[in-house]
Amino acid sequence: MFRNTMPRYEILSADAVGVLDRGWRRIVSEIGVQFAKPEAVELFRKAGQQVDGDVVRFDPEFVLEQVAKAPREFDVQARNPANSVHIGGDDMVFGAVYGPPFIREGEVRRDATLDDFRRLAMLAQSFPELDSAGGVICEPNDAPLDSRHLDMIYALQTVTDKIYMGNVVSGPNAADTIAMTSILFGGLEKGRAKIEQTPATISLINCNSPLRWDDRMLDAQFEYCAASQPVVLTPFLLMGAMSPVAIPAALAQQLAEALTGIALAQLIRPGCPVIFGSFLSNIDMQSGSPSFGTPESAIGLLCTGQLARHYGLPFRTGGGLNSSQTCDAQAAYESLMTLLPTFLAGANWVMHAGVRRARGGGPRRPLPGRRAHDGAVPHLLLPAAAVLHSQLRAVAEEGRQGRDGARGRDLQENTGRVRAAAAGRRHPRRTGGLCHPPPRRTRRLGEGRLAMGDPGDGRPGHGRPGDG
Repeated sequence: MFRNTMPRYEILSADAVGVLDRGWRRIVSEIGVQFAKPEAVELFRKAGQQVDGDVVRFDPEFVLEQVAKAPREFDVQARNPANSVHIGGDDMVFGAVYGPPFIREGEVRRDATLDDFRRLAMLAQSFPELDSAGGVICEPNDAPLDSRHLDMIYALQTVTDKIYMGNVVSGPNAADTIAMTSILFGGLEKGRAKIEQTPATISLINCNSPLRWDDRMLDAQFEYCAASQPVVLTPFLLMGAMSPVAIPAALAQQLAEALTGIALAQLIRPGCPVIFGSFLSNIDMQSGSPSFGTPESAIGLLCTGQLARHYGLPFRTGGGLNSSQTCDAQAAYESLMTLLPTFLAGANWVMHAGVRRARGGGPRRPLPGRRAHDGAVPHLLLPAAAVLHSQLRAVAEEGRQGRDGARGRDLQENTGRVRAAAAGRRHPRRTGGLCHPPPRRTRRLGEGRLAMGDPGDGRPGHGRPGDG
């Protein structure tokens, strides 16, 4: 298990945190959150919350009161005590990939099988960098659907001795997972008491964003929370599709969904361990396809870590996520741009983690010093001069079509800076290197309200939560 002693990137000022806090409060109190399970709605009704059908409108102070009952840190026991883990604080726990339906061998892509599932579980067991084999490492399409979850849990219990994730397809599947885990730890009664004292499995409960917890997820959550098994309550947000495209509005929606799910967990069983989940990225607004490793995703990741610490919760985010269809440079740099903010945000539970052994299976290299790369500009990564020149000409031509005046002057100045960088020299007008003040109208995240729009002000074009 990795202990993350890196400094945390906290890019939100106190004012910015206050803006987001007001945003989620407005969402839960004015718009409400849908819970597609009558038992969940009834719990909130008995707790004094306003119920309209299956939509619950919350008193924000009630939500925070419930969230405060969740532990900041907790342990999860493995069959092999040496592989037990601690969730929270500076500890990072890494799990394998979750959910792929296909397997690729060379140039061939095919449906995954149960044998593939077992082999991938054994592979996860062999890597000390992975603390968990995961859950749905792949979808074994050759196994009968009604008993597939039993085969998967049995494989995770027998070919690995690490912690694993429970099945969440339905309430009965979750109950089967708890029963099998109880048997693994001493029997249905003795083992159940043991895993209720120290959890032995973690399960992923996704919100059907925007603002809806569906019945199957809630069925599974009720089973796991009643058994005091931790759940990762995760809003599934792709900005521009399941949430507003603006980062602040998406963060406010994420808080509203996650905190209300956590409140339900505490109503089911007070003190039940939970993990604040985050799956936050964006779509390509031209094609509609999901994008990963983007600047927007990285900013959202860093903000989520700061917000989780603000509310005293361990959190899940990040992983080796990318949009590439194969193992190529795109997969590498997008995964890097997802994993970097994962570490700098201080994530505690990391799914979809990728690993690579050092040559010869030796120990991992130590991390570089904190300032090891300060000021380093990898000139070899810049495009060749001819390619750069043609790209700049295309940008300049585009800028001239209906864009003149100050913007044209900015383009010329920026073009000069990039050419100067490609030539390996500093800009003649500045002695401070390539850094320059941000463009006009750019504001820091902490100046009064977020630069990308106040999620609570409701102005057109500023990503008001609940739009969609």
